[in-house]
Amino acid sequence: MTARRKVVTLEVPEAWFSNPEDGDRHRLFYSSVLAALAELGVLIDPVWLPRGAERAPRPGRGENFTISFHSYGDASGNVLRCKEAYIPPYYSFDPMGYACFSQLAASPDLYRQAIERQDPEQASRFVRQLSGDLIHGNRSKYAQPDPGEELHGPYVFVPLQVQNDSVAAGNWIDTEEAVTAIAEAAAARGLKTVVKRHPRCKSASVARFLDRLGQRDDVLFSSGSIHTLIVGADLVAGANSGVLFEALIHGKPVVSYAASDFGAATQQVRDRDALMRAIAAPAVPDLEWRDRFLFWYLTEYCVRADDVPAIRRMLSEAIHAAPEAISAAEWRRPAYIRRLYLYSLLDRIKRRLF
Repeated sequence: MTARRKVVTLEVPEAWFSNPEDGDRHRLFYSSVLAALAELGVLIDPVWLPRGAERAPRPGRGENFTISFHSYGDASGNVLRCKEAYIPPYYSFDPMGYACFSQLAASPDLYRQAIERQDPEQASRFVRQLSGDLIHGNRSKYAQPDPGEELHGPYVFVPLQVQNDSVAAGNWIDTEEAVTAIAEAAAARGLKTVVKRHPRCKSASVARFLDRLGQRDDVLFSSGSIHTLIVGADLVAGANSGVLFEALIHGKPVVSYAASDFGAATQQVRDRDALMRAIAAPAVPDLEWRDRFLFWYLTEYCVRADDVPAIRRMLSEAIHAAPEAISAAEWRRPAYIRRLYLYSLLDRIKRRLF
């Protein structure tokens, strides 16, 4: 008697596929996931994923193994969660989610041995090559303006985020309080503060705050390329923006006041006083360990969108470690789909109101 083939539920983020900015990358990643699953010989149960359903509970233990896109939750379920990473064309896989919601953010010590096993010379070459490629191509998660001249004078660079982004839940310090503290501490060192507003931020409250902040002579605003702004900075400070990850790649000291999956490679602070001390006298980063972390993160924790063998290996390990599902007749698929739609609706209402 032949063994029953495993069923893998695959969330299909159709709305992301049509995005003019990065839809091509998502389509490439999903074609690679499908190829990997085909090679593993599993049965695929596709579920359409609406936007805004990242908080919706996913299938638990005893239900089909699920590959979930752009979601977060605890690690007790039968789920592997994927999302585009900070550097295209990489995607992360994590049992709990992405950014501040990930297992890597919650329990970084689980990964420390794997990070420390990385060859330091290979890691350094990889990071320096990547840094040069990003600068030369002016590549980032979002399209950047043409690189301009570096700003004059020493400064701290502060990249802002969209305030209603889900990862704002990881902030330990209120954004306005944090940015004001950074400006004050930087001024005490004789540094200017250069702030870049997120290109998708439309918040009226953020605009009002920046108007107030702009009254300081030592604060400048820029919409330039983040690579130019990072390279010219003495220090980069922020919450958990992907720009901080790029600053790590470019070898800059990074101070973070939020939880993130790359927090272990930054100087993390949890209150205003600690933030001001870190800006006044930032810790000297351990560049060798940082390069090992970045190399491990992008080559083992993440996969390239076109790397079918790496995706297959990662999925194979997760699928074979997953518990057996109950029979398809007993699986609560309709309830799962209703949860996705309900949370998507609630998210759209919240975004309109707030």
